[in-house]
Amino acid sequence: MLLTRFREGVAMRSVLGRAWPVLLVVLVAACGPRDTIPGRLEARLKSFGDGGRPDLSRDEVQQALARQLRSAPVPAEGGVNRSNPVFPTRDTLREFYANNGQRLAWCDDSGGLLPSTKTLLDALRRAGEHGLDPEDYALSRLDLLGTQIGKPPFDDAAVARLADFDLLMTAAFFRYAADLSTGRVHPDEIRNDWHTNPPELDPLTKLDQARKDGTLAELLEALPPPHAGYARLREALRGLRQVEAAGGWPAIPDGPELGPGSRGPRVLILRKRLAESAGTVESANSATAGAGDQFDEALAESVRRFQERHAIEPDGKVGGRTLDELNVPVDWWSQQVELNLERWRWIPRRLGALHVFVNIPAFDLKLVRGGASVWRTRIVVGKAFSPTPVFSDRIVAVVVNPPWNVPKSIALGEYLPEMRDDPRAFARRGLRLLEGPEEDPREVDPATVDWRALEGGRFPYRLRQDPGPNNALGRLKFQLTNEFRIYLHDTPTRGLFGQSDRDLSHGCIRVERPLDLAARLLGESSQDLLREALDQPKERHLSVKPPVPIHILYLTAWVDDAGALRFAPDVYEFDGPQRTALDRVASRVSGGPASGAKEAAHPPAR
Repeated sequence: MLLTRFREGVAMRSVLGRAWPVLLVVLVAACGPRDTIPGRLEARLKSFGDGGRPDLSRDEVQQALARQLRSAPVPAEGGVNRSNPVFPTRDTLREFYANNGQRLAWCDDSGGLLPSTKTLLDALRRAGEHGLDPEDYALSRLDLLGTQIGKPPFDDAAVARLADFDLLMTAAFFRYAADLSTGRVHPDEIRNDWHTNPPELDPLTKLDQARKDGTLAELLEALPPPHAGYARLREALRGLRQVEAAGGWPAIPDGPELGPGSRGPRVLILRKRLAESAGTVESANSATAGAGDQFDEALAESVRRFQERHAIEPDGKVGGRTLDELNVPVDWWSQQVELNLERWRWIPRRLGALHVFVNIPAFDLKLVRGGASVWRTRIVVGKAFSPTPVFSDRIVAVVVNPPWNVPKSIALGEYLPEMRDDPRAFARRGLRLLEGPEEDPREVDPATVDWRALEGGRFPYRLRQDPGPNNALGRLKFQLTNEFRIYLHDTPTRGLFGQSDRDLSHGCIRVERPLDLAARLLGESSQDLLREALDQPKERHLSVKPPVPIHILYLTAWVDDAGALRFAPDVYEFDGPQRTALDRVASRVSGGPASGAKEAAHPPAR
């Protein structure tokens, strides 16, 4: 039969039109055994460089396809993610086409585009709405090939174009699906203290099912994170992009500090700058948007609002850091939003109907119920050299009057020098010196210890601080289950919560209003037990039933519940390494910097 060779590559799923008998004769005559579509598919798969490196030939299609293939991530120093699955790979494509009998997935037998093809192409064109670059998925090459397939002359080159277009489409879906749902890079490629694992993705199975059911549009809609915080940040990115397209916002010239009573052209520029509502749902304040070169109280209030959103002490004056932040180019803030959209892709899809949400750079903890914030408080987090790790866990108990088992690093670094000088410090701090197994320790009299002999990290004891007014954990501790020994707790040093920068702890999280948090976590039925426990000096554990999920995250850009776009200092310097990791991905795809790491942009002075 004349159709034999052509059927090897294209399944006959529809009745051919009147013009196609002639076309089929031409195709069969022109296509030798190596030119059938299955042969072209296999040849393309075999021709890519190892690890997805671009082919160095002049074949732009082959380069575009090879660049879409992913190589295994490079873990950060000390990272453990050395075998994280990435999509697509050559094996992924081979398996997909083998499962489909080496048939075309995105075109019909005549080379016409299927409805699902348009659906995917439309999604790729809108990839920028998610902070992704459409060209990461060879969109321009797909658009060009899409105009060429199904048109004469119908020779072996037509078969090649069909094969190339189909492969590029399949690779584009796999890469886009992975990028949008689990992130362009794995967090372990950046830092080894980020312990949230991106959601699992099975794109092969999902694509096969969506093609059978005709539900590709629904599949694409389900790919991004379902969280309201992600959706709000996407909307903020749209607003920033609009400002970019209009030429950006005005820069305020250097000069004396601006404050109430100031006037002149710099005040006019400041008023115009603050009238820009990019990245926020609310509109510009009418007083800020109005005319006038005098710095009035309405303008001062607008400055304070800006300062609060950028984690600056809100004094209502413009100078120093406030001026630097106002003059940061809009494209820098767009890139900052893109970085944080990526971080949302790394967190669990199911946060819990009731959960605790901690944002480390914001020094903020909130209780979320049904997707809405119902309560919040200020917190203190770990210092840069003892950072609070990023992870998800469960709060399983509230410990009333907790003792503090002093970590060895703190005992050696902070307490040992004091003990050498004055062993009576034990009594002042309510500390006990213990040795032996944890389950059956023996107390040691500090006066019997030769403190001067304890050098070079040798410390065969443990320090324990009994409950009391000076206990470092305060009256309440919130017990978690993680291996890092991180938990939430009260503190006697209440003044720390009044500071703007609150990265001050050894890693655990201090809570400003722990009693309110405990009452909300334990529920109405346990309020009497909580009050009873607080009236006594003894340690007591109150179970949180059911355990409440807690997500300790790291966002330097987010949209608050009122719709305002906020930024926070990169206290653990995570942004830079993330940009570098995205650069590595972008260089494999297009040979240029990542969309979220343009060299022209510069970070604000902090």
